[in-house]
Amino acid sequence: MASEKFSATAKWLHWVTALLVLVAILFSFGVIPPGFEGMPLDERLQTLMIHSGNGIVVLLLTFYRLRYRRTHTPPAYPDSMPAWQKTASKWNVYGLYTLLIYQPIIGMSHALTYVDGDIKPYGLINLTGLAPSDAALTQVFHVMHAIGGLALSALLIVHVAAAMKHWLIDRDKVFQRMLPYGRV
Repeated sequence: MASEKFSATAKWLHWVTALLVLVAILFSFGVIPPGFEGMPLDERLQTLMIHSGNGIVVLLLTFYRLRYRRTHTPPAYPDSMPAWQKTASKWNVYGLYTLLIYQPIIGMSHALTYVDGDIKPYGLINLTGLAPSDAALTQVFHVMHAIGGLALSALLIVHVAAAMKHWLIDRDKVFQRMLPYGRV
């Protein structure tokens, strides 16, 4: 019989990824600190140090999550859930996983070609020093990363809205099965 909730490992991976992505998004949109594009270069590079570090950790966690998911089947959707919602949920999850791989790779490509300074994820390694800087190429990666960020944000909003719907309206325990505490 399949479990009604996710394993402790799946929950841990989900919530750590969620926290890292949230911080990366807040840093990228200039929420933390405010006005990212207008800040002095040294402060912007400090912000990018955290943003890029989180991106690399998210990429590694996502690969681990996919590997883990191959051997640990997620719980089935409730029978009361319409087929179209099950399909939409699956596609949302596929989109999230795809973007959790795409975004860090494009972000690192952006960092490799960055021209304004050195990008060092968590201050550990100079990504910019690994390839020649190229203003035209870095602009392409910048746009690709921005579009990916907007797509990721949209899918996350849908994901959270659906979870809230299941919790507050449907009351079908879909939301609770991913909570790090409590029983389903």
